[in-house]
Amino acid sequence: MRRVALPISPLSAEAFAPYGRVLSPSGERDTGREGYDIWIQPFAAESRPRLQIVRYHARPFVVALIERHLHVTEARQPLGGPPAIIVVAEPSDTPPAPETLRAFRLDGEGVLFHRGTWHAIDAYPEHGSHADFLFLSEEATVNELFDNPGRAPRRTQVHDFQAAGIELVIDANALFERANP
Repeated sequence: MRRVALPISPLSAEAFAPYGRVLSPSGERDTGREGYDIWIQPFAAESRPRLQIVRYHARPFVVALIERHLHVTEARQPLGGPPAIIVVAEPSDTPPAPETLRAFRLDGEGVLFHRGTWHAIDAYPEHGSHADFLFLSEEATVNELFDNPGRAPRRTQVHDFQAAGIELVIDANALFERANP
């Protein structure tokens, strides 16, 4: 099995731009009134939106499956708790080469994936037993994935790196060096 290690990149709007948007109040507000400001985000779904809370349990920093959604821009916003690592690759019609994937640390910031952005199915809590996320997707995509396990989805494309003989690991050494100087 070929092993590929992904370093963890700092999250910024510029670094994340090929994959989506960092959800944060930046630039001029879109609207609001006395006492609050509003920044509108470009969420898009072809079926009814679905807002969920997802708990990602602690697991080894190994990415086996990635997916991309064809009909929705998906958003993930941490709900407190420990920082977590996500893995992404640019939208493309074919699965990305493992060396093109990027790992980002979410510590309070959320992200909105472009439609078709490849991403690891899981997020990886940096420490502790789990990390909770507010997760915005669409019903048709979520239902297809969970109501028909084992059936090839039509709204989502999935790629299995392990089945392709690739061990894709998130290089957490920098995290542990920062925590233990």
